[in-house]
Amino acid sequence: RHDIFKMMVVGFNNIWVSGFYVLGMALLCLHLSHGTSSMFQSIGWKNQTYGPILDKLAKVAAAVIFLGYSSIPISILLGYGREALK
Repeated sequence: RHDIFKMMVVGFNNIWVSGFYVLGMALLCLHLSHGTSSMFQSIGWKNQTYGPILDKLAKVAAAVIFLGYSSIPISILLGYGREALK
């Protein structure tokens, strides 16, 4: 069996891998923010009243996703999971 946790720790210990992953997550979340906002426009829910609220909710959702996924490589770079390398 593969030890997925150890594989993740080994991979994210490399600063370049972690940096590229965080950059990729940032770009993905920018795309998701725009896509979520556009989705509401496509289904007709985005108007002058709800538009700004929906845009903010899309940005908040993208930020939460970014923080959640970026916390993994950042925590590993800060030392979490070092015992898996032994």
